[in-house]
Amino acid sequence: MKLTSIDYTRLISWLAYYKHKTILNKTQMQKILFMCYGLYLTNHNKPLFADDTPKAWPFGPVFPRSYKRYVESVPKDLSTDDKKAFLNDRETLIAISKIVDSYYNYSANALSEWSHQKDSPWAKTVFSQGENSVTWNKVIDNQIIKEYFKNGRWKQGL
Repeated sequence: MKLTSIDYTRLISWLAYYKHKTILNKTQMQKILFMCYGLYLTNHNKPLFADDTPKAWPFGPVFPRSYKRYVESVPKDLSTDDKKAFLNDRETLIAISKIVDSYYNYSANALSEWSHQKDSPWAKTVFSQGENSVTWNKVIDNQIIKEYFKNGRWKQGL
């Protein structure tokens, strides 16, 4: 079973709720998903999923497919098949769980501010034509994401 951005969104939602009794809003979800994507990309040299790419939207990086499908509510329990699929890659499951544990309680505003830092992948994409020219809905290049997450710089400002 090939896991999608929507599958990982469901996992993050489930972990936040069942471990911390927190329902993430769309902005929190997208920033935590972006962290998971960035760290996986850096550590494995390939994207976490292939069905959705991060784009530069006004409030930060967004995976449009998962954004449109995510509903802010108490998540359903993961199916047995879902659990098996996630357990097939324990290392990634543990990493995602740690990210959720660390950032579930950050506000949407704080996470958006983090994603808007000067050297962030979002900022490099939005202002790629210079500070006076803004580009929305542009794909954030994986190489820029890898560079940002590679040396731990991404944790600054959080």
